[in-house]
Amino acid sequence: MPVDGSLGLILPEIVLAAAGMVVLAAGLTWRQSRLPGVLAILGIAASAAVLVNRVWGQTAEIWSGTVMVDGYANLFKAIFLAVAAMTVLVSLDYVHRNRLPAGEFYLLLLLATVGMMFMTGSLNLLTIYLGLECLSLASYSLSGMLRKSPRSTEAALKYILIGAVSSGIVLFGMSLLFGVAGSTHLRDIAQALAHNGSLAPVLVAGMMFLIAGLGVKMAAVPFHMWAPDVYHGSPAPVAAFLITASEAAAFGAALRIFLVGLPALADEWRTVFIVLAVISMTVGNITAILQTNMRRMLAYSAVAQAGYIMVGLAVASDRAVSAMLYYLMGYAFMTIGAFAVVILLGRQHPSEEISDFKGLGQRAPFFALALTIFLLSLIGIPPTAGFFGKFYLIQAAVGADLTWLAVVMMINSIISIPYYWGVVRTMYLREADDKAPLPAPAGLRWAAVIGVLGTLALGLFPDTFVQIVSAVQVVPAWISMAF
Repeated sequence: MPVDGSLGLILPEIVLAAAGMVVLAAGLTWRQSRLPGVLAILGIAASAAVLVNRVWGQTAEIWSGTVMVDGYANLFKAIFLAVAAMTVLVSLDYVHRNRLPAGEFYLLLLLATVGMMFMTGSLNLLTIYLGLECLSLASYSLSGMLRKSPRSTEAALKYILIGAVSSGIVLFGMSLLFGVAGSTHLRDIAQALAHNGSLAPVLVAGMMFLIAGLGVKMAAVPFHMWAPDVYHGSPAPVAAFLITASEAAAFGAALRIFLVGLPALADEWRTVFIVLAVISMTVGNITAILQTNMRRMLAYSAVAQAGYIMVGLAVASDRAVSAMLYYLMGYAFMTIGAFAVVILLGRQHPSEEISDFKGLGQRAPFFALALTIFLLSLIGIPPTAGFFGKFYLIQAAVGADLTWLAVVMMINSIISIPYYWGVVRTMYLREADDKAPLPAPAGLRWAAVIGVLGTLALGLFPDTFVQIVSAVQVVPAWISMAF
């Protein structure tokens, strides 16, 4: 087992945390300046540079497995950094316009990203939990940053209450696993289960608690009730960040925990994830049809998307895991890009109703086209990332003799067409009351451009990206146990 005690292996996290301190100091010194946002972008770029030049390609387990560096962890770190960078871009004007404390805002954003990086970069339950708490505490504060908005305060309060309960549930599940295995290392837990089948009932209980706790972060039904209110009430850039990065971190941690730590209980947790996937995609899509507010519609869309992604977790084959990772990459681009358009329109229509999008095709042609591409990708129309992501997940389900689950996915994709198409129809087929062009800040333009390029690149060259994600291993090669 390769072991490397060098701090260089966690240098991306160290750089990002240090950048957060610099951003905070800049925010306290220049309160009405966009400098903290620029410094946050530079900090993310520096962390990404270190990740590529110093850590990428290395494989090591350090500090008794509390930190794991491998292709899987590095891929998720790259996704988190990309999401954080796009979130900063869409927030530059938003933070300044709403007079949010920029230093605190970007510090919390960077610390949340650090927490996510540790969640997926560990084989130890303690580190995963610490990463989860770092993400959660920062997210609670971010969701309540609009201090004069009752809706934002309500969102933060709900998120704190439900998040605290879910954290306790996760911790209790981990304590059961520790009580059985005598270790918090996922490898030791797997070995304890493999050698003592009589302990299965306790481990099943621990497994169920972990699924429930992580299900809250995934916004999977029936653990999703917080999501619409929090995504609707939080600052728009925060909602975009939570919908994409927080869900991705939960799925990344779940893959590590269940594939590395609980492979002997695969039949049990596969069944649970299949049920959650079907319920999530169905409830999410049907409820989204009834929404008139754009952000609440995207929130229920996120619930449905979590159901699609969970199909990969339920199948849990190498093909399914690759499809999950591919879909998470595409989902990040299309969702952050969609929120860039929502934020643009929110500058003039704070209510963010779907009806406010009428005439956007004439008022902001590029943003209307970009949103159309993102919504087509969410439906699963070629040649977008969403189409191939769903295609690969369906292919994996059929390969695992779960053809009926693949059919449910396809039916739900059809169900989702009306509410996505309704937005497109509103943008192009309804006249705006005010036909004046919408001014667009540079940050929103860049975020929309990056979102479009990412969504289309993943869709036009799917095999290339699938090869990249297929090369990573959720279960490290030196853990000698068959899944």
